[in-house]
Amino acid sequence: MKKLLVFIGLIAVSMMMMTGCSGEKTIKIGAILPLSGPLASIGKDIQCAIKVGVKHLNANGGIRNKQVVVFFEDSLGLPDKGKEAYIRLVREKGVHVIVGAVSSEVTLSLAPLALKYEVPIISPTSSSPRLTKQGNDYTFRVYPSDTIEARRISDTMFNQLYIRKFVPIAIKNEYGYGISNEIIRIARGTQAMNIPEVIRYSPDSTYEDFLAIAEKVKVLDPEAVLIAGYPEDSAQLLKALYEVKTKAYIFITSSGSREDFLKSTGEAAVGVIYAKAPFNPKATDEKTRSFVGDYVDICGKTPGVYAAHGYDAITIAAKAFSKSNRPDDILRRLQQVKAFKGVSGGITFDRYGDVVQYPKIFRVRSFENGELKYTLLTDEDKAQIKDSVLKVK
Repeated sequence: MKKLLVFIGLIAVSMMMMTGCSGEKTIKIGAILPLSGPLASIGKDIQCAIKVGVKHLNANGGIRNKQVVVFFEDSLGLPDKGKEAYIRLVREKGVHVIVGAVSSEVTLSLAPLALKYEVPIISPTSSSPRLTKQGNDYTFRVYPSDTIEARRISDTMFNQLYIRKFVPIAIKNEYGYGISNEIIRIARGTQAMNIPEVIRYSPDSTYEDFLAIAEKVKVLDPEAVLIAGYPEDSAQLLKALYEVKTKAYIFITSSGSREDFLKSTGEAAVGVIYAKAPFNPKATDEKTRSFVGDYVDICGKTPGVYAAHGYDAITIAAKAFSKSNRPDDILRRLQQVKAFKGVSGGITFDRYGDVVQYPKIFRVRSFENGELKYTLLTDEDKAQIKDSVLKVK
């Protein structure tokens, strides 16, 4: 009799594993975001977007008639804190997918854990090229690699505008090194290129530090400056370059080009050329209108690019449960994501868990009544800048 009971128990356990813990009443998803620290503004925007996504999912019946629940953890933007958060979410909360992390350093630190515990991560913003090589079957991202953006920016600067003397200014972290090194690599392969100095700054730099950098740039007298940083420090650099009256054309990578921070610089932003991922909050399709409308209602402001990618990440994460809660089923659904129509654009995961989305290049036109006016970089802009650069030579 005892052996029979043990046998029945083993069958019961096996059935539970095969059905993916079908007794669970909710769809459990984790989120590891920097809700405090230097990247808190980005983390909170994404957190708000995830809440909007959960609202939409549950309003439409959830997944398999189960409500979606998200457990948030604060990484502080630090790899060690991110790893602690991952283990808590898996062991204590029993999540099956995690949205995160935000910074590439933290996401790279989570990749081995994702493989060990077989709980996938979907980053809404990490863009380091190293993720392509150092990730694994359990790492995905809905934000494109810096390699793609670097090619677009390089083509604009070196081929279309004929910039031949520029100074890269990059933050000392995975993001700053990743995108600036790729642009520098392309630049050094361009004929007659002159990079008088590569400037890198600490994440805890002060405005005085940025003023010193701006003074150095003024002495170097480049045709262009490329800023590769986060929104807060990019804005401080922009103000410093404006204060010392730098004459160079200023380019900013997508990570530092959030409109609210550009707006905070006032007149310093006029003329700035920046890359931006393809999200348009003014798009008229129903999905974008619904996301933007509820984001404004819940979060009190218009969503930016990172929020849009956060919304798409949670939607994809939840839909991975469409068949069951079984880990192998969830992983298979993620690997099969193709032509997903997100608010940030079309999303297809390649064999590395990467997406291909090309940023667009914008230029700030004016600052009037506290608002920035900007448009796509035009052919007229390109002709004017190229002519001015060639005349200088």
